[in-house]
Amino acid sequence: MAGSKDKSFLILRGTTWLVNVKVPADLRKIVGKAHLRQTTGTDSLTRANAIKHGIIQALKARLAEARRQHEATTGDTQMSRIREAMAWRDDLQRAGDADRVDPDLDAMDITTSLLAERADEIMEREGLAQAKEFHAIALGKATPISTLVDSWIAERPMKPRQVTDYRRAITKFTAWLAAGNHPVAIEKVTRRLAGQYVSEAFVAAGVNVRTANKDISCIASMWKWAKRKGIASENIWAEQSLPIPKTTKSEEPREFTDEEVVALFKGKVVATSERRKPKLVEPSVLLRDFMAIAALSGMRIEEIARLTVKDVKTLLALEGTEEKLLTYFDITRAKTDAGVRQVPVHSALAEVVTRRTTDRGPGDSLWPELPEPKPGSSIEKSQKVVKEFVTYRRRIGVDDREEGQRQSRVTFHSWRRTFVTKAEQAGQPPHLISFAVGHERPGVTLSVYSGGPLLRQLKPLVESVAMPKDVKL
Repeated sequence: MAGSKDKSFLILRGTTWLVNVKVPADLRKIVGKAHLRQTTGTDSLTRANAIKHGIIQALKARLAEARRQHEATTGDTQMSRIREAMAWRDDLQRAGDADRVDPDLDAMDITTSLLAERADEIMEREGLAQAKEFHAIALGKATPISTLVDSWIAERPMKPRQVTDYRRAITKFTAWLAAGNHPVAIEKVTRRLAGQYVSEAFVAAGVNVRTANKDISCIASMWKWAKRKGIASENIWAEQSLPIPKTTKSEEPREFTDEEVVALFKGKVVATSERRKPKLVEPSVLLRDFMAIAALSGMRIEEIARLTVKDVKTLLALEGTEEKLLTYFDITRAKTDAGVRQVPVHSALAEVVTRRTTDRGPGDSLWPELPEPKPGSSIEKSQKVVKEFVTYRRRIGVDDREEGQRQSRVTFHSWRRTFVTKAEQAGQPPHLISFAVGHERPGVTLSVYSGGPLLRQLKPLVESVAMPKDVKL
């Protein structure tokens, strides 16, 4: 019955379920819309799940055809020309090597002459600018952006998800260059052209400022690398970022209120449809356990998702004048260096931790419900929980978003904010709170010289954070 609750690729319109497939941004001009939708003809979620796969396949076939059209009219032609020019560059290299062995061959003169003839053909068919760029790439005087990406990425230590973002940003930019018949060689892209891209692709298109700046930052990173390598003379993307609008207090992310915490753990009676009686919507065991650990440890969601049995450890620690066993989370894989830390397990989490570690091997995950991402995948292990939490939170009405606001002020990350808020309100030392949640501690003395606090110092901090009295874990 678990599959009957699956809503992937499905949206409810009125009383009917529709299949919904997102159209990639670069295909929207060809397709004419941001989503492809087709009715399943039923109000039954179980029935919709049974028949949706054939519809999804048909809609994706439409996207595949749109992709072929897109490549035939934009980037594919340009990439074919780049590949040809790079092949000519190899030919010239080989010709030079041959002439050094036997100068009487005149291989370089012959190859150079043939290249000139090919450039003339391109000029007649595509214009002088395209012919000049082709000739410059073949001679090694211009370097196509696409040929640099792998080397640039290889020298940047990044997570798979970051690699995907960086590649996507460059691909979007080179596609824009190709569509506008602009030069695709890194040496030929001017500051003015970079500014034009920002204006057309982001400002005029109404892209969110933070999203735009993320892409601009990715591209700027490549240009910094190219400048260091002597390929680009300057970083033309410097100062191209868009100014971020000031957020009001009502728009800033925040912690959960006690009332929201109670609602999230206890659930809420809601009406699922006009035809059915209201019912209690509760968190799954998986989501409830994730929320409990996040609320009482301040850990990031991916840190929680990566926990294994061996990451839950115990040691003897002084409590007053007595030695007692202290259980803690050993966080070895974190977002930052400061995130690598040890956090005592809150006493209220004893049942959750015991249930999640009993009869499992040291290397087993605490979360067998979560699929393990494939090596190199950009998908994080916590993604399923993130999606489930968003859906659940909205269903029970825990939301805080003004009209037109892109994101709710409360997200799963709000559990970290709640933990920090509760710890501060309990009078805990700020430097210990920073350590507990994996933030860089202020000042040279603590951030550079100190080896960090003892676990027995962190235990009172963790225990000072309490759930509202109506929440029973």
